[in-house]
Amino acid sequence: MRSIISAVLFALLAQALPAQDTSRAGRVTIAAVGDVMLGGSMAATVRQLGADHPFGLTRGILSAADIAVGNLEAPFGTRGKPFKKRFTFLVPPGHAAALARAGFDVMALANNHMMDYGPEPLAATLALLDSLGIAHSGAGPDAARARAPALLERNGRTIAFLSYSRVHPLQFWAGRRKPGTAAAEDAMVAADVRAAKQRADLVVVSVHWGAELMDRPKDYQVRLAHAAIDAGADLVLGHHPHVLQGLELYKGRLIAYSLGNFAFGSGSRRCTESIILQAEFVNGELGMVKAVPLCVDNHRVNYQPAPLAGAEGRAVLERLNAISRHLGFSLAVGDSAGSWAPGENP
Repeated sequence: MRSIISAVLFALLAQALPAQDTSRAGRVTIAAVGDVMLGGSMAATVRQLGADHPFGLTRGILSAADIAVGNLEAPFGTRGKPFKKRFTFLVPPGHAAALARAGFDVMALANNHMMDYGPEPLAATLALLDSLGIAHSGAGPDAARARAPALLERNGRTIAFLSYSRVHPLQFWAGRRKPGTAAAEDAMVAADVRAAKQRADLVVVSVHWGAELMDRPKDYQVRLAHAAIDAGADLVLGHHPHVLQGLELYKGRLIAYSLGNFAFGSGSRRCTESIILQAEFVNGELGMVKAVPLCVDNHRVNYQPAPLAGAEGRAVLERLNAISRHLGFSLAVGDSAGSWAPGENP
């Protein structure tokens, strides 16, 4: 009798529970964008139109991914001592919640502006992101915590995100008891990747590197990206040049040397094109790459990155292919996106 009752209860419970969606098991889609900074020349527009304005045309794309990641180029805070350099940024804390509403799941913090106003805004930024449920890596109260991976769970897979800076000011780099950003030293990055791979199915590495406005990676960028993949990284994302650099497939893993600007407070007429990079992993292997072309010319889009289609979109993708040619990679160009799948060139 007890076994019959148990069987009936189990059947009733099974009917009450929603069916488990197994179609996404083992599949993880990552959407990556370039530099995000809701200050600078954007400040007046955000005050007028709100902090959600920059993400109005891209929220759907970012939210549709299992994980959306960007480089947070400036801290949130209200006070601090500015570092003596040409550009320093400090963004009102009230703008932070817009990142969550935009669809971001994790932010890279290792860059040349995260310590612009010292340790207090850094601490405020970490606390704000934690309160919003946005994971982060690349900066912390000491080097060990700056180097620690952010770990996310999606569709039965664990994904680790690491973030590093290879640019000045070197004073921003964290130390044993000093807050700051994680330094991108080759051996250290490789060691961190190997350690993260013991805890995660996929490892994503973000690096702030290269030269501003330069559309080709420097030799050290290529060396470091390859070393990260040799150590076990599955995807390498680059930031800092503010313009696109090429894509490369190395040992079946994707490298985006620079994703350019995204929602960024800049009026530069040389930083007008970008992409949303989408990569799908199936059981740990790269299964699809897609690039959505964007206009980030703030004189045209008023600080709201705009997906491009037709001739304008194809032109951005053709230029991306041109700067990827020396790296041996190319996308199939469509009217609203470029794509690559295993078995295609390269």
